[in-house]
Amino acid sequence: SEVDQQRISQALSLLDKAMLEMIMAQRPLSRVLESLCLRIEEGFQGLICSVLLLDSDGETLHHGAAPSLPNSYVQAIDGAKIGPSAGSCGTAAYRREPVVVIDIAKDPLWADYRHLALPHGLRACWSMPISSQSGAVLGTFACYYREPRTPDSYHLLLIDRATHLAGIAIE
Repeated sequence: SEVDQQRISQALSLLDKAMLEMIMAQRPLSRVLESLCLRIEEGFQGLICSVLLLDSDGETLHHGAAPSLPNSYVQAIDGAKIGPSAGSCGTAAYRREPVVVIDIAKDPLWADYRHLALPHGLRACWSMPISSQSGAVLGTFACYYREPRTPDSYHLLLIDRATHLAGIAIE
């Protein structure tokens, strides 16, 4: 509806403004990324966001921000290798394209990581690669839910914007 469209565009411009102010003020990257995650989470009940940063070796993902994920899970996936079936984030970085996993319990991409996610009740994970202006992968922006779930168009819009802002912050 038109009201929804207005709400969405308002949310996007507020997000842009807040994040660009932090970036211009040269706040520490960890603070900027944490704030980005929290702002996206505010828009959706039950959403948990995280950012993983691709190491200079181009094949290892490290913790960037995950203010709402269980700490033991964050530590368990820190240093994970990217690859063709490396959960949502490792696969998104490897393929250089979004990876939407609706149910971690059933998706083959999570075969090696399921045992880490499921005990924390994490069931869905959608991940987008974060790219530099030249197109190099810098990391991933991920959204988790505690139930199997498909993203709607509003999710996709916000995730796309968050990924873009994360790229600006990292660069």
